[in-house]
Amino acid sequence: MLCADVGAVLRVAPVDNSGQVILEEYTKLLSPKTRLVSLPQVSNALGTVTPAQEMVAIAHRHGACVLVDGAQAVSHMPVNVQALDCDFYVFSGHKVFGPTGIGVLYGKPEVLAAMPPWQGGGNMIADVTFEKTVYQAPPLRFEAGTGNIADAVGLGAAIDYLNRIGMANIAAYEHGLLGYATQGLLGVPGLTIIGTAKEKAGVISFVLDGCRSEDVGAALDREGIAVRAGHHCAQPILRRFGLETTVRPSLALYNTNEDIDALVAALHRIQTQKSYRAR
Repeated sequence: MLCADVGAVLRVAPVDNSGQVILEEYTKLLSPKTRLVSLPQVSNALGTVTPAQEMVAIAHRHGACVLVDGAQAVSHMPVNVQALDCDFYVFSGHKVFGPTGIGVLYGKPEVLAAMPPWQGGGNMIADVTFEKTVYQAPPLRFEAGTGNIADAVGLGAAIDYLNRIGMANIAAYEHGLLGYATQGLLGVPGLTIIGTAKEKAGVISFVLDGCRSEDVGAALDREGIAVRAGHHCAQPILRRFGLETTVRPSLALYNTNEDIDALVAALHRIQTQKSYRAR
């Protein structure tokens, strides 16, 4: 959308066969003309944890601003925007078990201070006359009108809940689940995991030979197992692996090994039923 508005040129960093960004190629794409770098901290389609801190530092050496999409990271691991040194960090509220329709945009104070408001309304104005308008300092200048107060309270409660458990504790627990799930899924005949980077969050994407992803998702749903099946709004990365869709279970702090056993058993049954129908 930004390219369409201002005529910017979009350049895309390639990934290797495991789904990890190729840093050497990423670096070659940057130049003094680069204005904005946008990257996910965790791939929503593959679960890959990108080397975000290193990518931010490389972009800054070329004078670019960096936006990190943390939507798939915030529920799985501790996040420190000062350590990342990103200029912007964004995530959706429902990804941390808060209300839908609200999220977070973090920006460095000096970057926000240089930006004009994107929307007009009450509260964001320090003084207004018929001749000119003086805006509040950030972040108030970006909060036009009455804010989404109730959902902000709900989002704050969700973040407090996660912090009481401890994001490091959640990350360690999910890492154990991920290893257990990976081992179990690889035992399903005809199943291929897409995205095998060394560093992954609790997201597994897979395909099942001879089965449409949507059909696998529907079959699992009938057994009370919730997964995402489709393109995950990320067709380019799936097409990098010659695919249009995958099945994607996402693990969270409330999941157990028994949940994973149920998923693996259901996939074995799907394969068995498929083989029986093919006879």
